[in-house]
Amino acid sequence: MSTTVPVPAVESSAATPVAASGFERRARWFPWLLFGPTVLYLLVMSIFPLIYSLYISLFDYTLGLDQTFVGLGNYASLLSDPIFWRKAGVTLQITVAAVAVQLGLGLLCALTLNRRLPGMGGLRLIIYLPMMLSPLVVGYFWSFMLDGSFGVINYLLSFVGVPPQQWTIDLTLAKASIVLVETWMWTPFVILILLAGLQSVPPALYEAATLDRASGWMQFRRITLPYLKTPILLALLFRTIDTFKIFDVPFIVTKGGPGDETETLAFFAFREGFQFSALGRGAAIAWLIVIVINVLATILIKILTRPRAQVQVVLDEEGAVA
Repeated sequence: MSTTVPVPAVESSAATPVAASGFERRARWFPWLLFGPTVLYLLVMSIFPLIYSLYISLFDYTLGLDQTFVGLGNYASLLSDPIFWRKAGVTLQITVAAVAVQLGLGLLCALTLNRRLPGMGGLRLIIYLPMMLSPLVVGYFWSFMLDGSFGVINYLLSFVGVPPQQWTIDLTLAKASIVLVETWMWTPFVILILLAGLQSVPPALYEAATLDRASGWMQFRRITLPYLKTPILLALLFRTIDTFKIFDVPFIVTKGGPGDETETLAFFAFREGFQFSALGRGAAIAWLIVIVINVLATILIKILTRPRAQVQVVLDEEGAVA
């Protein structure tokens, strides 16, 4: 006679779902707690002002008066205003001159700093300092230096027999002063990008070119420059966007003078919106700046994202780099 011992049934864990613990439920919300303040900050400080400025740009909105919806009337008025186009021309002149000087000077400095010489680390730190300073501080610093009566620049020029110059009063010198300050402050940024590009060039290419008796210019043109194409375009993109909306340097150094000849579009938007209280017109100017910057950025990004041919050292029949 056999005895059957009952075996307790074992429930399958797969069949019965296990309820999530309180810790797991709280952990699901933890990522939202981390980036939630950032999202809130962007909504309050960036997205809402952007949308609101677009909204008021569609109105004839002057402080103290009733708002009148005009649609694209502010934009049409600006595009037919010769003063607006004059400010746009000044902004374009400063942008082209400043970015060209920064790229040229940045490339020369990057090529120099890329060499392994004693004291290069300290020299790099000194060169990078200007872009770490506040633009407001830099503007006031240079406004004192460029003063026509007691400025340091005129004092130094007096030692070589150059008479005092009115750096912020003469139109040509006023524009040159803005370009000078922008170059002093932001060339280190260009140097930083180009130096990173130079350090990505394989040393074996230079060694092979040296063995093949390639000149320094040939090495720069066939090896260095192709590797610097992307960093140069990146520097061009960032500096063009930033310089086209320049406001602080003209506002502090030249105060838009002489007259209003060095007022940029951003300065023009500030004057229309806050000095003349025409908030709708000022917002429309700001959005026209945004549209132009987006067009420029799109063109530069398309150039930047083109497929880049692989850099190769090609030898001609005589054994030189071709």
